[in-house]
Amino acid sequence: MRVGWLKEEIEACGVEFDSRGRRADEQLAVLRTLWGDHSQGTSYHGEFFNFDDAMCCPKPIAGERLPVHIGGHSGAAARRAGRLGDGFQPLGVTGPRLASLIELMREEASSAGRDLSLGHAVSKIDAERAGGLVDQGADRIVLAMPPTTDIEQAKDALSACAQRLSLVS
Repeated sequence: MRVGWLKEEIEACGVEFDSRGRRADEQLAVLRTLWGDHSQGTSYHGEFFNFDDAMCCPKPIAGERLPVHIGGHSGAAARRAGRLGDGFQPLGVTGPRLASLIELMREEASSAGRDLSLGHAVSKIDAERAGGLVDQGADRIVLAMPPTTDIEQAKDALSACAQRLSLVS
């Protein structure tokens, strides 16, 4: 999940730019409500979303939480990931700034009694970078790659990533 940063894009969707963070927080609550075990539907009444007897199908496997990873490069994204997400995907951030965002995310997660994973893009990860993330406290690294409809391209990208991480020879 990403909140967005381009004011014109947000406003083109008919919503206020300044409410996007609160709206994203509530969207996560709405998703969790809809994904819950409610065979007859569920209701939600918040600042931005209101519904009664709504259903969402298919749902996650009963009793399992569908992980939602929060992407971003700001303190707000790190705090949101710690409070509400299941992982943090820092986008375009390295060095000391990355370390401070990870620390902020972990502080928020700890305050909420939670543990999160860290994400990183497949095209940019290698053994050294993975080691650096582990040194910063990552216990899981979620790999993501640009969407493609070409299965061979996807396999090649994943194979190259596995080689960079020394997972295969």
